[in-house]
Amino acid sequence: MNQPLTELFSSLTALLHQHADYWRPVAFREVRLPWMNQHPRLVERLYALEPDQIDRLSTDADALADFLAVDLPFAPVLQSLTALPAFPRRKAAAVHPRFCAGIPGRKWQQVEAFVHSLPDATLPILEWCAGKSHLGFYLQACTGQPVTALEWEVALVAQANARARRDNVALHSVALDVLTPAADPFVQTAQQVVALHACGDLHERLLGLCVEQGAHQLHVAPCCYHKRAEEYYVPLSQRGRATGLTLHKSELHTAVMETVTAGASVRRQRMQLQMMRLGFDCLQRDVRGVDRFLPVPSLPASRARMEFAEFCQHCASLKNIELPASVNWQHYQRQGEQRFWQVSALDLVRLLFRRPLEIWLALDRALLLQEHGYAVQVGTFCPAHITPRNLLIQGRRD
Repeated sequence: MNQPLTELFSSLTALLHQHADYWRPVAFREVRLPWMNQHPRLVERLYALEPDQIDRLSTDADALADFLAVDLPFAPVLQSLTALPAFPRRKAAAVHPRFCAGIPGRKWQQVEAFVHSLPDATLPILEWCAGKSHLGFYLQACTGQPVTALEWEVALVAQANARARRDNVALHSVALDVLTPAADPFVQTAQQVVALHACGDLHERLLGLCVEQGAHQLHVAPCCYHKRAEEYYVPLSQRGRATGLTLHKSELHTAVMETVTAGASVRRQRMQLQMMRLGFDCLQRDVRGVDRFLPVPSLPASRARMEFAEFCQHCASLKNIELPASVNWQHYQRQGEQRFWQVSALDLVRLLFRRPLEIWLALDRALLLQEHGYAVQVGTFCPAHITPRNLLIQGRRD
């Protein structure tokens, strides 16, 4: 890496502590954010942005840092800490074009890039949260090593095993919940363990087992840090816990907000749903006489096709709110639309911390391994346009 893990972790920790008021509050929930009084010019500049400018800045971290640097001098410093090195791309065995038939293009690119970033495998392989074992099959083809794959969904396990039998491949998929003790015996010392985009609790569980069992090699690309049972995240490493920095699920979600996989129609649905959700929020504040955000259970994207009045009545029923007989629906719908663009603009400040938070979380995992005798590297295994979740933690224990 460009600098030691501990040094980078300390630098990020200091900035996250110092500027917590910029990334902890969420504009979707708060009408007024803590930093807005301090930076009226920044608020004015953000509100002046057109929708296409907001969209561009939300997906271009360097451009966003440059834009915010006019009012937030720490922005370029923070952005500079996110420049992690890419793992060298190693040669891997060529496979027949039919090998990746049926695998979505971007998923295959992720699998291929992940495998090309790994050292040569000379040990049996354990694939954690394997799905259909696209990764496991490719690793087996490239290394010749036997693969054991763990996956909780029975149908996917059946598909993987059927393919292994058909193609005479040394891969065996096992149906189990990796969060239960049943997974413990599968993590062993003489293994190369791989996990591509295992979410929150799932990859945290894997790290804990590898540390306990002393697995020889570990290669993890984390994902969805917020998908976990506990509301608050306590750092995994001793050095992380010593920082005093704990994160709520909503703050963990900030780290993985960027996506390149959603199509245009899905993005439109999400936008419409958020507009209606914000319109309902304006309504419920007036009806209840309480100027405070009211959480509503997650709603499927299909709700975006509802009429606004029907949507609000549905949300009100979920929260046991009695709406007035007469409501100016058009007024609150307009408020929701206006609030959406205000929220999107203000949220750009929080998005400045998106990648730094993700790297901080990855480094906490790396430091846990380091504290247990692993030689650790953290870098990227593919460009962000293939997947924004492109961080790879590699640990080796001799």
